[in-house]
Amino acid sequence: MRAVIIHNPSSGTSTHHAALDAAMTALRASGWRVEARETRAGGDATRLAREAADGGIDVAFAMGGDGTLNEVANGALDSQTAVGVLPLGTANVWALEMGLPLDNLERATQMQANARIRQIDVGIAQGGTKKARFAPRAFLLSCGVGLDAAVIKQVERDRDNKRRFGKIFFLAVGFREALQYRGHRVRVRVDGITYRRRVLLALTSNTQLYGAMVRLPPNARIDDGLLDVTLLHGDNALHSAWHFIRLGAGFFEQQPDIEHYRGRFIEIHGDKLPVHVDAEPLGTTPVQIRIKPRALRVLVPETANRDLFTTNDQRPRTNEPSSLVVRPWSK
Repeated sequence: MRAVIIHNPSSGTSTHHAALDAAMTALRASGWRVEARETRAGGDATRLAREAADGGIDVAFAMGGDGTLNEVANGALDSQTAVGVLPLGTANVWALEMGLPLDNLERATQMQANARIRQIDVGIAQGGTKKARFAPRAFLLSCGVGLDAAVIKQVERDRDNKRRFGKIFFLAVGFREALQYRGHRVRVRVDGITYRRRVLLALTSNTQLYGAMVRLPPNARIDDGLLDVTLLHGDNALHSAWHFIRLGAGFFEQQPDIEHYRGRFIEIHGDKLPVHVDAEPLGTTPVQIRIKPRALRVLVPETANRDLFTTNDQRPRTNEPSSLVVRPWSK
């Protein structure tokens, strides 16, 4: 097998280079031919992954967090090159979904060296205003509109503190934003059916794990040809706090102010609300999101969350509203 490790040397520490050496050593010990490619600016990881795909490389590893992985996935889309991750980021949600250790990069590498390759769906988000449109961008995890995108936008403005404090910085910024963020009226269209709501967050998910903390939604599948849409209703900090408490406790399914739908094409319209994909700021609403079935090959170790795949769950899936749909919010 031939592999390329795409990494960002500007993270710069001896720890980064030691991790890279450990990963390359582990792959070579498993009989792989591997080389490293450095990124120097935003978008480089996508370009390097595309070059790897064009060159017939078997696997492109993203060394970093979910943002780096997103760039590599966009470069490997619709190719025979599979994507793996060497987790060094802040949240590492995809790595957690794959059951990879976050504190042992050598072990995570070895697990993927013996992994299966599976084809998965991706979401594609595009849109923005007439003056600031953004190009189509694929995502593995989710596309968020509202509160979480506002938090991510603020975090990305201070990348030094993000690197220094990691999840603690995310939580601090999230708490501050939740205290001042107000819900907004949105128009959400799922496969032609329109819903008008006041929401704190409109989340379109491809996978289950959200924010490395809670499975929202818990029944999402990554190869079913559908995206899962979750609307968290609310208006102020009290509603935000109430949502976070319940989500952390796993009680969201029984609540009247959370709705869940499934579909292939989603539109979200609002008053220039922030949008992110895979925890990377993208732009503002309106946003159109569609599913691209089986468009990406990924490494799936034995430790991966098996409930992500329809082959492990033979229950029928439709684009009709799921059993999690509840009565509309009164506001």
